[in-house]
Amino acid sequence: MSASLEGPCVLVIAGSDSSGGAGVDADREALAAQGICALVCVTAWSQQDDGGLRSLCAVDGESWTREALALAAGTRELGAVKFGLLPSAEALCRAADLIGELRARCGDDLAVVLDPVVRASSGARFLDDEALAVLRETLLPLGLIWTPNIPEAALLVGRPAEDLTSDLEARLASARELVAAGAAAVVLKGGHGTEDPVCDLVLAADGEPQWLRHPRLEGAEIRGSGCRFASSLAGALASGVALEEAARSAGELVLKALQRAGRASPRT
Repeated sequence: MSASLEGPCVLVIAGSDSSGGAGVDADREALAAQGICALVCVTAWSQQDDGGLRSLCAVDGESWTREALALAAGTRELGAVKFGLLPSAEALCRAADLIGELRARCGDDLAVVLDPVVRASSGARFLDDEALAVLRETLLPLGLIWTPNIPEAALLVGRPAEDLTSDLEARLASARELVAAGAAAVVLKGGHGTEDPVCDLVLAADGEPQWLRHPRLEGAEIRGSGCRFASSLAGALASGVALEEAARSAGELVLKALQRAGRASPRT
């Protein structure tokens, strides 16, 4: 399905993966599958392959924020914003300022989805301790929709990832902590957990926790699944779909991608 220029657009602000497996290419793919136009700003250029992260080059923050504002001003209907890799403390602060400007233009109800990309799929860490502190202290209070996986959620709340891997109550407590710190909602993905079926948690600040279950595909792996999930979620929200159903459809999109890939490891 080709992306439509008629309906709502999603502004994607994320890194680029030289292999095309993750980052903005995965974002475009997920949004195109929904028939939604992706307006793309690149925050960093990464060189990655199946062996891991080879290099990372950040784009000047003033450049990509200026581009984002120009894209937002040039579209008739900005339905949502999706943030992926923000590679430094400076980039995270730029993002916080940008969110304020976009909401001033589009309204405070503009859906903003943040995928807290802390590590590459290979395990290489993108964000240092300073940037992680800015992520918590500057972006958490802004009323965004967060889509962490289990290791990312654990880092955000300062708990060992092992605590969340097999304990659904620990995941719920972590999501509640993020909401209490200012998140509008948390969609905590369960792919790194041990349960079968996989349990994704949806917790909105004004709602009850919802557990979305789907089959665990042992032996199915794709890089960029977290990018696809967050962009698909943003696309559904831009189309007016409620949060729980948007999370369900995003999970289904990633599940289909995993089934096609037929390789091996948990969804990120």
